[in-house]
Amino acid sequence: MWVPPSLLSGWQLQSSHRSKAARCMKLTIYLNLVLSFTEGTSSTMGCFKGSDPEKENQERISRVLEQKIVAWSKEYKKAIKLLLLGAGESGKTTIIKQMKILHINGFSESDRQEKVVDIRQNIHESMYDLLTNMSILEPPVCLADDANEISASYIRNLGPKEPLSYTQEYFDHVHTLWNDKGVKECYRRSNEFQLIDSAKYFLDRIMEVRNPDYRPSDQFCTNSYTRMSFGSVFQLFEGINAILFLVASSDYDLTLREETGVNRLREAVSLFEDIWHNRFLHDTGMIVFLNKQDMLKEKVESGKSIATYFPEYITYEMSSTDGRSCDEYIKTRCFIRDLFYDVTKKRISADDRKFSIMPGLTVMLADTENRQCYFHFTVATDTGNIKTVFEDVHTMVLMSILKEFGLQ
Repeated sequence: MWVPPSLLSGWQLQSSHRSKAARCMKLTIYLNLVLSFTEGTSSTMGCFKGSDPEKENQERISRVLEQKIVAWSKEYKKAIKLLLLGAGESGKTTIIKQMKILHINGFSESDRQEKVVDIRQNIHESMYDLLTNMSILEPPVCLADDANEISASYIRNLGPKEPLSYTQEYFDHVHTLWNDKGVKECYRRSNEFQLIDSAKYFLDRIMEVRNPDYRPSDQFCTNSYTRMSFGSVFQLFEGINAILFLVASSDYDLTLREETGVNRLREAVSLFEDIWHNRFLHDTGMIVFLNKQDMLKEKVESGKSIATYFPEYITYEMSSTDGRSCDEYIKTRCFIRDLFYDVTKKRISADDRKFSIMPGLTVMLADTENRQCYFHFTVATDTGNIKTVFEDVHTMVLMSILKEFGLQ
């Protein structure tokens, strides 16, 4: 199909070859371009030879297409363009689901049917991972009831991939195992191996999911986990109004799936620093979602101190305006916020802000001293919470427009 050159002008995406960003950044860019043609257009666009009436018809079609492209370009410029970034499993896909609920009429019936498959696969992956890691942990964990070994063997024999069908016998075995104290102890130590965040949420609701007529609610849909992969990471996307950067706050005691020796939260800080000082995004405002606050609170209240993984927490002093310093959860979430806030206050030297655009021509990038960065404590699976937080996006865009017209 022929596409006019004017459609492609202005789109320059530079692929990132930085190994760190390519390792941990997953960037989703959704661009939908719909060009509607009159009936019979596609069959007449291939050739401009022929009689005068045919040539006139081709010219008319070309003019109509150009007009539609111009109209689309105007609509595109009106759109608010957001860049959604973050380390792996920080909640980016969940945020996209929330946008669908809030702005695109939620999940259709076919969407919910697809989520049934994802949810049941999440349950199988979670139970299989728990069982296979019980003997690997140091010290290992055993089933509390030896009679449950029958159920454990049943699940292990199925393998890591989902079964061909989810029978009631299958759900009986999973339900039995999830009630075993040994499996629960293994879950308590899940920071020592890789386990999806939604494991407990769905295993606690196994009796609902096993129903043959099960229809997932919005909450179930947003909690479902789908593993995604992207072929490339882009460093530049023209016309971005704001960057939404997601952080899995509860991952302070976890390591990367790709590199088990690297702390997830430290890697998120490192990624944020790369983006904050990225020469292509230096004038773009940022909103940081300190996500998974519900899981962070649960971990802290269970006695898992962040000081074990971040020794600097021991000497950390939170601001009196942030709440009670005796509340360990409040102090922990403020400490995590300040890890990222401190990045925004680092001054970059003049030499580091020099950028060569061609041989012999160097430009100086603006300092980021007055750049805006908003921080929010979020639970991406909570639609009400995310709806409130998105008001900051509107503020960010408004400030950008005022700055563009010299009113700020």
